[in-house]
Amino acid sequence: MALSRPLLPLISIALLTSSSLYAKPTKIKKLARQSQIANANYIEENFIQDNDGCSVEPTDTGVKTIALQVGNTRRTMIRVVSPSLQNTRAHALVIGFHGFGLDGTSPRMHHKWEIVEELGKDDAVFVYPNALGGSWNPYPGSPDLALFDAIVKSISEKYCIDKRRVFVHGFSNGGFFVNGLVAARPNDIRGVISVAGGGNGSRKPAIVIHGQSDSNVGYYPSAPNLVNSYAAANGCKMPVNFNAMRVDACQQLEGCPAEYPVWFCPWRGNHHWPHFTLPLVWQFISSQK
Repeated sequence: MALSRPLLPLISIALLTSSSLYAKPTKIKKLARQSQIANANYIEENFIQDNDGCSVEPTDTGVKTIALQVGNTRRTMIRVVSPSLQNTRAHALVIGFHGFGLDGTSPRMHHKWEIVEELGKDDAVFVYPNALGGSWNPYPGSPDLALFDAIVKSISEKYCIDKRRVFVHGFSNGGFFVNGLVAARPNDIRGVISVAGGGNGSRKPAIVIHGQSDSNVGYYPSAPNLVNSYAAANGCKMPVNFNAMRVDACQQLEGCPAEYPVWFCPWRGNHHWPHFTLPLVWQFISSQK
């Protein structure tokens, strides 16, 4: 994105004058903070001006089933847009991928994603696509990769979306899929939430959730392998000390860079998304700017 003028300097140029060379540290910090805020506001204003969806009043709101033509295939999904969403600022896009044999109603019906929607109603658009034949495929050439691209493009054209804040979450087969999707689209995804899934992690902020009694996708070795994979990719402290982990709770791994956190939520349950994790999920999304 090209900006029409250079960003403001971090510290006011006035600090370079002879009278300001000995400014108090508190004053310097205050000026720096004011400059950072001005820079952030300027970037946001230019982002909105350059984003097609930010010039359109968001009148098509509520919970709706919609269709997209992706190549020669008609793909369907549930889209959730708060009636109070405004196009005066950019919002996150959160895309959820259901488990094997289910459909886009599952995250809301079975996993209570209405809780997250309520928490993020003025800061995000939520989309729950339906898989072809009930399962997702993250491999090169997969129509599901094309579907992801089409969702981001179409939603961004209709609503004021910050494409730097696209998040994906998946359960079971959807969990495997989002871990593969992050690897396939590393520049298009800000963070990932994998539940009862597996596969490999990438250098990306992540939450991994898995039940220790999961009889569908076994906790061992899927959960520790996935957590280790994200931890290693993100530069967290290795090896991960799983013996120190609390069960039925979420904890942030030690030593991760601030911009690449990894959370792990082991719990005693079976093949399900535990509802106690949902407030953390929104906290995770809202904190990744």
